[in-house]
Amino acid sequence: MSQLILVLLTVLLTGCAGMVETTKSAGKSLEASIIEMMSSDGEDESSPPRALEDIVEQVFLTPVWQQKVTEGKGSDFLKLEMVVSDGKLFVADKKGHVFALDQQTGEALWEVQTELPISGGLEVGFEHVFFGTTDAEVVALKLIDGETAWTTQVSSEVLSTPRFSDGFLVVRSVDGSVSTLEASDGAERWSYVRDVPALSLRGTSSPIIKSGGVISGYANGKLVVIRLKDGLQIWETSVAVPRGRGALSRMVDVDSDPLAGERFIYAATFNGGVVAVDVRSGEIVWRRSEMSSYKKMIADWVSIFVVDVNNHVWSVDQDDGSVNWLQDRLENRQLTSVTQMGEFLLTGDFEGYLHVLNASDGSLAGRFKVSDEAISSAPVVDDELIYVQDIDGEITALRMVISSNSEE
Repeated sequence: MSQLILVLLTVLLTGCAGMVETTKSAGKSLEASIIEMMSSDGEDESSPPRALEDIVEQVFLTPVWQQKVTEGKGSDFLKLEMVVSDGKLFVADKKGHVFALDQQTGEALWEVQTELPISGGLEVGFEHVFFGTTDAEVVALKLIDGETAWTTQVSSEVLSTPRFSDGFLVVRSVDGSVSTLEASDGAERWSYVRDVPALSLRGTSSPIIKSGGVISGYANGKLVVIRLKDGLQIWETSVAVPRGRGALSRMVDVDSDPLAGERFIYAATFNGGVVAVDVRSGEIVWRRSEMSSYKKMIADWVSIFVVDVNNHVWSVDQDDGSVNWLQDRLENRQLTSVTQMGEFLLTGDFEGYLHVLNASDGSLAGRFKVSDEAISSAPVVDDELIYVQDIDGEITALRMVISSNSEE
């Protein structure tokens, strides 16, 4: 399925009101209208996924364990992420199941059925694992046994990952509000509210916390920095401006999580490319208009790695945006965001393959068929293991072995 169809099917109408049911029903209505405009089979042959080509493997991936404990997230556009902490892998599904697995063996240490429509998370902090729901709730479970520690109502459904820092939990809702809660008991400390456009991509970027500031991107192309301790806005800037006449061409959502460095904040927008913004002033330092994206970016000490809307993988210099390399041999394969493991990058695709790229030059260094189902979330790396989950919830832990020939 082409990237355009994927984007259209994940469009959501989100009103400014904080009423959850209004927001959800409006979104369903718009999605139904869009689907009716598509062909009956839902296929668009104009941009087919690129066929995989033979590669010279420099690394090999071997399964360590495989476990299916949840229902996954299916085809729903949910930002449900696995998270690791203290030897445990935490995973949840849209039907309310939350599991803690032993990282080395995959054995279930505890499981709970919350009976909640989990839609955003997971995050770990303050001896809790946190998530948000489509019912506009934020929930904290105890890390030790999964018992519910507290539940707090926010203004609308949560489709992003809550972020923990300095005893606070920062939550972004689809209506544009950012709420900061006490991680210990869920009490609201402050909230920051902005309007969002009527037409936007399904989902929101997750807030990023850096040096006492909360960085949040919006569907109107704005990037905002808020002070963590009291919610005071420090600055805002437009990282993209709507252009064109059509509704799709005017979308400038900052759906990718902002990326915070020491000097710059990096933001990716759906139609506006990637920009670097001065962390102190909010002024734009450089822009790469050809790198439009709604997927999470990552960085090493010199480069930023981006998966664009065509599923091209880019490496650009952090200081000036100059292109280090471009890998287009995975075009339209519905890649996940990339994850770094040492000198390599990892990304999954719609056919269940896990791809390994050299971070230095973008060349394809390895490939492994993890599942017959799509991988839609970025791989998680910890303690020399790689964790991959497909859309049906099957989790595979893998180990990477570098070929002796590649070291010569």
